[in-house]
Amino acid sequence: MYEYLPVLLGHDEPVSKYTGYKPDVHPGVSHVFQSAAFRFGHTMIPPGLYRRDAKCNFKKTRRGYPGIRLCSTWWDSEVILPEIGVEELLMGLSSQIAEREDSVLCSDVRDKLFGPMDFSRRDLAALNIMRGRDNGLPDYNTVRRVFGLKPLNWSEINPWIYKRKPEMIEELYWMYEGKLDNIDVYVGGMLESNPSEGRPGPLFRRIIKEQFERIRDSDRFWFENEDNAIFTPAEIAEIRKIKLWDILVNATDIPFNAIQRNVFSFNDGDPCPQPAQINSTQLERCIILTGWDYFHGSEIPYTFVCLLLTFIPMIVALLGYSVIKMQNRRRRRLKARREMSVGKDGDKLNVREWLHQNHKRYVKVKIGSDEAMYTINRKGETLRKIDFTNVNSLVVEVTQDSRKPMVLIRSPRDHDLVLQFGSISTRKKFLSKMETFLLNRKKTLEIIHTYRDVMLANAETKEKRQKRLEHFFREAYALTFGLKPGEKRKLEDVGNDVIMVMRTSLSKKEFAEALGMKPDSLFVKQMFNCVDKDKDGRISFQEFLDTVVLFSRGKTEDKFRIIFDMCDNNGNGTIDKQELTKMLRSLVDIAKNDSMTEEQVNDLIEGMFAAAGIEEKEELTYDDFKRMMKEYKGDFIAVGLDCKGAKQNFLDTSTNIARMTSFQMSHAREPEPSWYIQKWNSITTYLEEYRQHIVYLLVFYVTVIVLFIERFVNYSYLSEHTDLRHVMGFGISVTRGSAASLSFCFSLLLLTMCRNLLTKIRETSFRQYIPLDSHVQFHKIVALTALVFTMIHTIGHLLNFYHVSTQPLEHLRCLTKEVQFDSDSKPTFSFWIFGTVTGVTGVILFLLVCIIFIFAHPKIRQKAYSYFWTTHSLYVLLYVLSLFHGLAKLTGTPRFWIFFIGPAIVFAFDKVISLQTKLMELEILETELLPSDVTKVKFSRPANFKYLSGQWVRLCCTAFRMGEYHSLTLTSAPHENVLSVHVKATGPWTWKLRNFFDPNNFHPELPLPKIRLEGPFGGGNQDWYKYEIAVMIGGGIGVTPYASILNDLVFGTSTHRYSGVACKKVYFLWICPSHRHFEWFIDVLRDVERKDVTNVLEVHIFITQFFHKFDLRTTMLYICENHFQRIANRSMFTGLKAVNHFGRPDMNAFLKFIRKQHSYVSKVGVFSCGPSALTKTISKACETVNKQRKLPYFLHQYENF
Repeated sequence: MYEYLPVLLGHDEPVSKYTGYKPDVHPGVSHVFQSAAFRFGHTMIPPGLYRRDAKCNFKKTRRGYPGIRLCSTWWDSEVILPEIGVEELLMGLSSQIAEREDSVLCSDVRDKLFGPMDFSRRDLAALNIMRGRDNGLPDYNTVRRVFGLKPLNWSEINPWIYKRKPEMIEELYWMYEGKLDNIDVYVGGMLESNPSEGRPGPLFRRIIKEQFERIRDSDRFWFENEDNAIFTPAEIAEIRKIKLWDILVNATDIPFNAIQRNVFSFNDGDPCPQPAQINSTQLERCIILTGWDYFHGSEIPYTFVCLLLTFIPMIVALLGYSVIKMQNRRRRRLKARREMSVGKDGDKLNVREWLHQNHKRYVKVKIGSDEAMYTINRKGETLRKIDFTNVNSLVVEVTQDSRKPMVLIRSPRDHDLVLQFGSISTRKKFLSKMETFLLNRKKTLEIIHTYRDVMLANAETKEKRQKRLEHFFREAYALTFGLKPGEKRKLEDVGNDVIMVMRTSLSKKEFAEALGMKPDSLFVKQMFNCVDKDKDGRISFQEFLDTVVLFSRGKTEDKFRIIFDMCDNNGNGTIDKQELTKMLRSLVDIAKNDSMTEEQVNDLIEGMFAAAGIEEKEELTYDDFKRMMKEYKGDFIAVGLDCKGAKQNFLDTSTNIARMTSFQMSHAREPEPSWYIQKWNSITTYLEEYRQHIVYLLVFYVTVIVLFIERFVNYSYLSEHTDLRHVMGFGISVTRGSAASLSFCFSLLLLTMCRNLLTKIRETSFRQYIPLDSHVQFHKIVALTALVFTMIHTIGHLLNFYHVSTQPLEHLRCLTKEVQFDSDSKPTFSFWIFGTVTGVTGVILFLLVCIIFIFAHPKIRQKAYSYFWTTHSLYVLLYVLSLFHGLAKLTGTPRFWIFFIGPAIVFAFDKVISLQTKLMELEILETELLPSDVTKVKFSRPANFKYLSGQWVRLCCTAFRMGEYHSLTLTSAPHENVLSVHVKATGPWTWKLRNFFDPNNFHPELPLPKIRLEGPFGGGNQDWYKYEIAVMIGGGIGVTPYASILNDLVFGTSTHRYSGVACKKVYFLWICPSHRHFEWFIDVLRDVERKDVTNVLEVHIFITQFFHKFDLRTTMLYICENHFQRIANRSMFTGLKAVNHFGRPDMNAFLKFIRKQHSYVSKVGVFSCGPSALTKTISKACETVNKQRKLPYFLHQYENF
């Protein structure tokens, strides 16, 4: 203050006398001082430093230079000082004269100043200018006015420079575009320095003096302040005498006479003058500019993490695929144990079967003991059987090419078999076995050698045979329906391919396949014999054509004749009851129904005879047969053939539909609205039906997008000044936005799975405003949305932490104050990923998400349910880690808990409710193995267990996998004292259940298992009782809810105990391939029909298996069924009063019939359960009928099995 400042500012600007402590003076350092005037000393820094000893010996460096180069010691001070000692350096500095006080800086602080690791050299003058701008300093003349100095023009800033170096002022003038208001304070202040005066210019002198005096006057503990009573006047006077020389001499080993008393200046007579003014040419060269890549050392970890996150989904998907294959192998092994192997005594050979040019498949060839050869796939299923019974000489073609040796086996009256072997030796082994096999049966093997290309070109493969058969059927139909009566095809229109087709003949097997029936069926045999007029065992093109023409254009009498001939086995021109009984029994066998005994079939024949008035006759002539069948004449109008090979179906199926339904519709044609009215009706109907879904999806996605945008805008524009935003750019905005959205989605997932809550809502009026039937679909939509934002979040953070890894350590300390860096070593990318809570939990969360989502794929859920359930149970760990994920606060305050806390509490309460029944072990009362792999399980009902018909439970059996629960619909009615379910064996757990309760596997020494259950939970069919008119459709195993509903319905209507049931009429449609697989449900329907005293229920059964393939067969079955229904008021197949139909229902026509019959109601409830294809068809039918904008309105609710 009193020693250095006068030397710096000059003795003509003395420091004011101290007058005491001034509390109203601000002690802070001004911006203009620390960013401009304080930097004036940079102009006095020399490029090098002298060092000497006390005897004035100036020492050279190791390399022989007179001084230490400043630019080479920026980073080496800790190495240099211990070697030379601080005393030599201080003595050298006391002798060394500083650079002139002017506007020029030496090169060592200009372009060779130390810089950060990524750019090791900087310019100190440029830094000073930018520092002033960063601190918002005003222009040069404004600062002069503030400090009481007059503004200057270009020539007045420094007259000495303006006179001697006018080009400098001129260059400055053009640089600042002639505007003095643009000159920085630092630039103007440095230009004021007059080299002849050796001190700062007027502005900097005033700023420096003002700052020093203000710091002194505002310091209450300043040593001259007598009011604080720290020092006495004598002590103050003693302190004033202390100079920097005293401190240096007393604090170091420097002798008192080795340096001058005034260390801030060097005068004549002072000890040890410098040898010469040091300059850069006398010193060593500076180290060139170098750069440092802060990402160095992170390349491998970053690549590893990127590859890891890329391959994790692939590896998990591969594991899922492996699980499916493993489960399939288990099923095949179980199937192989249950089925008898074909030809056990034969040898198996692994080969490739050549199907066509672009397709081969691996098969096993097995030569059986029954004069046949089999090809078997890897599942153990027989693909093809070649019978050699009627073959005396087998022709085999063998390729002469050594590469890929092949064999072609000519199969009589069938397509060829082409096999490719791995080696010639394997083929020789096969041919040797074939020859031995044939010789043992007194047959010969004829081998023909040929070339591979010739063999494959001439091979009659299955594909070629199928194409020829398709051409066969197409030509037959084209000749039948494409030409006018009496017209013949012109000769020039007949090509070689047509001629080849006309030479093709059908075997009995191919004929049966075309009809969709088995070759050994009596119906097929008799039909084949009728068509095969020349009795050569094959049907020629002309024979088939004649039959097609007969069934499509022939008279009814001709059709009667062919049916009569089919029944006349012995060809004597009459039919006895035995022959007709065999025919009807064949038809019943086609339907796969065993409900009719031989006696019932005989009663059916007697009834038909009695109806025709010929009950006394034991045999029928053709005239008697026509008389008996005349009442069914209308049913024969549409009798025809419908073969697979035909590309078009020319049958008038509308006649069949009208014939096979009990609900007739008038055909009065209504005026069709214009296309835009239809389009408008379609759109409005869609919006009406799915208005709730649309609203909830809209609210959901608006919320998700708003959460994303709010965080994105906050970090992009409202937090633009923060370190995170500077370093990560828009990456932090994207990741924080996606974090908010995925936090909301993952939290919402919990609410979609609160089954007890959803069930309770179903019982309240709120169910009208929430599409509860779609909660699973909504769960999937929310999950997929969360997955998308998870991917965005992950990719964004890969980029963000890349940017963080490129920052120096001092920036990182400002970036996040939550992470403590124990050393000065810069953390690499691996530290952020594997060394922080956020990174480690992020990687684990990504792995969990991949596992949960991939194992939730429908294929894995269907084939390996236990793996799906086990991996889905990882959701607990996912939510726990999500709470820990943000605790490190690397990129912001954790917010996941804000979204999570509410749904988590609701979900926890929901789980607690489930524990009430989940912990109870219920006794199994009865089990029964039913056909079609269905198992009935009846168990005790817990106390206070209330449920509605149509609801479902989650069930677990303690015999195996006690933690694995499966969703099953209750088939018992609510008024019953026990609970029951019907389980279809489709997956591993259901098969285990069936095998466990198989009487053959029963072990009396083992304790009986118990049942644990959760629920009940709401189903899509439980609201049936709220509609006056209800339509219920069950498909396949989807009839299980209706076992409970129909029992509940007839119990309530027959006993009048249910006042809340609004149903006045219920239509139940059962769609099944065959009755045979659902005898248990037939028993349920039989019991329901017995209890239905109010006739509130109307049942229609649709049999879909095979019946659409052959109208002649269908018509005959319909005739028998119709007659039996009339005389017995029951079905010939089921013994039920329900009406049987052959084919699938026309839902549009049926719903129109309902609308006409019940036009007085405003809405009809349509409930369906079964495969997704069935429910989609019904939804489409409801939508189509609703488009007509007429009452009643059909509301569809469904469940998919």
